[in-house]
Amino acid sequence: MRQLQQALGFISLSIILTACTGTPTLEEKPSSEFAGLNEVSSSGFKEAWARPGADLQHYKVILISDLVSSDAEIRQPAASKLTRQDWVLTPARQQALSQDWSRAMSTAADERDISSTGEGEQVLRVDAQITRIAPNSDPQQAQSAPGYTRVYSEDSGEASIEIKLYDQTSNELLAVIRDNRRVGNRMWRLTSTVSASADVRMLFDSWSNRLLSRISGK
Repeated sequence: MRQLQQALGFISLSIILTACTGTPTLEEKPSSEFAGLNEVSSSGFKEAWARPGADLQHYKVILISDLVSSDAEIRQPAASKLTRQDWVLTPARQQALSQDWSRAMSTAADERDISSTGEGEQVLRVDAQITRIAPNSDPQQAQSAPGYTRVYSEDSGEASIEIKLYDQTSNELLAVIRDNRRVGNRMWRLTSTVSASADVRMLFDSWSNRLLSRISGK
């Protein structure tokens, strides 16, 4: 039981959450979606599954795969009806998201003495995919529309992610995490591409720190 609790400890949050967050518990019923994985309750994420007996704290090296966002579901901001232009996840935006994710993961790993080189005998591969993006506004398009010069919003929107952890050598799936969060500090303000980018980086920092804090135990 102690080994199992250590194996599941990585999905506890290292950042302040609600006071009611409990200890992660591996349920006995296997997942119908992921073979060999069981659902984890009280994980601190929206959904989590883990392989019984997997000890992620033994991994001191991670391989950060490129973040995938090309297939993300897009919920258009309300302003798109006024500007008659949809918000588009362009290749440039996809590349920026991937770069921000890699930076956040590398920084979080360095702070916990985890190598992010992807080289070693025991390597944990981190595959992440943005599954949904719901921006509150598109400042560039709104500001270019007639009669619109300023865009205010409470935050930059909402995003959902799916993270899969694999043993790089065996390609065995060890854990799956799904989560969705508001992007930003939930304070009304003048929005811009700069503030939206900063909000995304803050969100990626949060997810990266939550994930890697328990892998390292730090």
